[in-house]
Order: sequence, then C-alpha cells, then structure tokens
Amino acid sequence: MKKNSTSTQQGFTLIEVLLVVLLIGVVSGIVLLAASPNDASRVVANEAERLADALSLASEEAVNNNQQIGLLFDEKSYYFLTLDEDEQKWLVSNEVAFAQHELAPVVSLHLAKDDTQKVMALDKDPKDTQQALTPQVLFLSSGESSSVVLELVSEDGSQQKIVVDDLGTVTLNPDEQSNEK
Repeated sequence: MKKNSTSTQQGFTLIEVLLVVLLIGVVSGIVLLAASPNDASRVVANEAERLADALSLASEEAVNNNQQIGLLFDEKSYYFLTLDEDEQKWLVSNEVAFAQHELAPVVSLHLAKDDTQKVMALDKDPKDTQQALTPQVLFLSSGESSSVVLELVSEDGSQQKIVVDDLGTVTLNPDEQSNEK
C-alpha cells in the first residue's frame, strides 16, 4: 500500500518558534524600559527615603548607645561621624549602617539650616584627611538634634524634603503629610 505524499503538516517549524521567542523578548524589553524606575523623580524619592531612614537610625543609635553622631555631607555624598569622647574629635563612623553614601549622579543634596542655605564641599575623602571634621547635623545622646531641612533635588527639578526637628524626629516630605490630614 502506498502512502499519500501530501500529508498534512502538524506543529511549528523551528524558525516559527524562534521568531515568536524573539518577538516576546523584544516586547518584554520595551515594557521593562518603559516601566523602569530610573526616571529622576523615582531616583530622588529612593535617595530621600534612604537618607531619612539613615537619619532616623542615627537619632535612635545616639540615644540607645549614649553617643554623639553627626552627619557631614556635600552635594553628592554624605558621611556619618561619631564623637571620640577620649580625644574629643569627630571620626568617620565604621558602622555598616552609617557607611559613606554617594548620591545618584542626577541628585544633589542641599541643607537649609537656620533659614539660610549652606552647603559645605568635601574636597577629599574624610577618612584620608588630617583636618578636623565638623558635622553639619548633630544627633546627641540626650535625644536632641540639630533642627534642619534637607532637600534632594534632581536635574529635572523634582525634589524631596527631609525635616529633622530639635528632638530628632525625621519627617520625609512634611508638606505632603500635612495635606493628607
């Protein structure tokens, strides 16, 4: 018996499968790029949240460990310092939670202290310098702190505000929180 040479084809060819996989990959890539959190406002929000958390932790650690903690920063990075009670000088903190942090390239940090804008530039890594380090923001073991307003601003103008009051309470975007009430 002779088989019919015109049998119907079932399934997909390898080329068809590869084209579908390629198409899915391209569409997935486009979707991921469109939904990427790399836009400047999201980056500023992430940096502000990170700094606010670090400041809250510094306030708590100062009270719990009976030590003085300071924050020293410029427009692109910040460091936490601890006061060496014996030598009466500020030292760069060696705790992991208070490690130096470089801000994202599109973000700059500004300090408004006593209603005046003041930003100090760090020319060198504080660990490498012999000059005396003086923090711009203090968290004392008594629970008190410097009253400051920090602004993180992106190149596209989006900004986040962090307020630290005299009692070490850290508030992220206080204007938004008061509007929600």
